[in-house]
Amino acid sequence: MMMKNKSIIEMYRGIPIQAKASIWFVLCSVVQKGLAFLTTPIFTRIMSAEEYGVVSVYNSWISILTVVLTLQLATGVYNKAMIRYEHQRNEYTSSILILTTLMLLFWLGVYLLFSKKISGLLGMSSDLTVMLFIDMIFSEAMSLWTIRNKFEFEYKNVVVYTLLSTFLSTVGSVFAVFLFPQHKSYARICTTVLVHVLVYLVIYCKIIYRGKKLFWPSAWRYALNYNLPLIPHYLSQQILNQADRLMINSICGSAQTAMYTVAYQIAMVLNIVTTAIDSSFAPWAYQKISAHKEEEVGKLASQILMGTACVCFFFTLFAPECIYVLGGSEYKEAVWVVPPVCMSVYFIMLYSLVSTVTFYYEKTKSIMASSCIIAIFNIILNSIFIKRFGMAAAGYTTLVCYVLYAIIHYLLVRRISREEKRPCPFKTLLIWGPAGVVLFFTFLSSISYLFLWLRTLLIFVFAIIIVSILYKYREKVLEFTSKK
Repeated sequence: MMMKNKSIIEMYRGIPIQAKASIWFVLCSVVQKGLAFLTTPIFTRIMSAEEYGVVSVYNSWISILTVVLTLQLATGVYNKAMIRYEHQRNEYTSSILILTTLMLLFWLGVYLLFSKKISGLLGMSSDLTVMLFIDMIFSEAMSLWTIRNKFEFEYKNVVVYTLLSTFLSTVGSVFAVFLFPQHKSYARICTTVLVHVLVYLVIYCKIIYRGKKLFWPSAWRYALNYNLPLIPHYLSQQILNQADRLMINSICGSAQTAMYTVAYQIAMVLNIVTTAIDSSFAPWAYQKISAHKEEEVGKLASQILMGTACVCFFFTLFAPECIYVLGGSEYKEAVWVVPPVCMSVYFIMLYSLVSTVTFYYEKTKSIMASSCIIAIFNIILNSIFIKRFGMAAAGYTTLVCYVLYAIIHYLLVRRISREEKRPCPFKTLLIWGPAGVVLFFTFLSSISYLFLWLRTLLIFVFAIIIVSILYKYREKVLEFTSKK
């Protein structure tokens, strides 16, 4: 056993710094999201649904407004700038931090002039909106510093600061909710913002001290010219992720928003896995396409989709139990949101895998156009169906939008393959066959919550399928376990 441990340590020491950084960044992300998931049952039991919904709305607005008010200068262009300003990275970083701070202070001033109207539009109080601006200012410093360190494979400090911030804000929020029982949502949000300010202030000062360059008009022009055309794409992505919660809050109230958010926590767990898979699949796929081995790309993609479908269906089958653990009996209505939200993850995985071809051939304008169309369509569907059918409708409108998004990406890839005179890596039957099964079982699972016999039958069928897959690939499974 000791020899095995030594060999593992030696193997770890022998892997390249790039691989070490990737491992630690993935682990850090898993711990972050895992902690958020594990603490959900605590917060749903010590906060009312309305209070939990207020926190959800705050988080949704900060995701959307960060794109609009900072122009995403801490992402997208920043990696490119690390090459362009290779010998002036500190100066570029400090100047961009000052630029984003000035932009946020400007918009804060605009807000203070029209606070009543804007607060009404956002559905948040003035206090929380001011806290949102403070949070964004210091979070931008953390974003710039994190991406800089990722680019240079300096993972240790990022992991420490990220986990420290996550742990302090999570634990501190729990204590704050108990200390201020009359203002639980405020206590949770203010604690998170306070931790961000205290931890990220160190990073903010470090960036300014090292860079020393506060005003750099030419670098600002470069960053703005690069990122402005990408804003519709970034904003569309956030609208797809967050608009449903904001519209539920506006139409149905914060309690319904809380229930929808709890259901979405299950999808968040699935996203941890799919994001990790996609980050590994993309570079591998680029190499295979470059080597004219498109068939291998399609084969692996179909296997990944089959695995994703099984995991999504598992969570869908056991949605009532998952919701009870996460929220208790108060959140039982959220069970109807789980099937469409979980199956949306399948189609997110589908378009992520398919779009690797689009990115490989640098056809990014097509991606931006499709993102904008789907985001607008999502808002239209939500405005129609949430009013008629409540929060559960948002889950199905999201599913419809991701299905359409996947179809658009697939058609784009087929067109690009024809233009490049290369075979399309993805076979229609292997990609859309499982997708049809996924959609069928989504609706069947929803019905099964009303009939115990049907749900029992589905669980039995699912178990047979899993056993059959394991038996089919038993040699590979035995080979993998024997290596362990």
